[in-house]
Amino acid sequence: MAAFVQRVSCFEKQMDTRFEKFIIHHPFLGPFIIFIGLPLVTLAVVGLCAAIAALAMAFAFGWI
Repeated sequence: MAAFVQRVSCFEKQMDTRFEKFIIHHPFLGPFIIFIGLPLVTLAVVGLCAAIAALAMAFAFGWI
């Protein structure tokens, strides 16, 4: 478990560093991606997971 937590922590630090470099190199595009792009991607992923779960339940109960 400790190895998994360490891996996740390392990945988080790498992504944070990459994101910081991106924002430094693209000062106008960075805030747009942070405040508009990431919420839209998150919403799309949540919607996709909900659709997959609903489809699985429909197949399980014989509705389709």
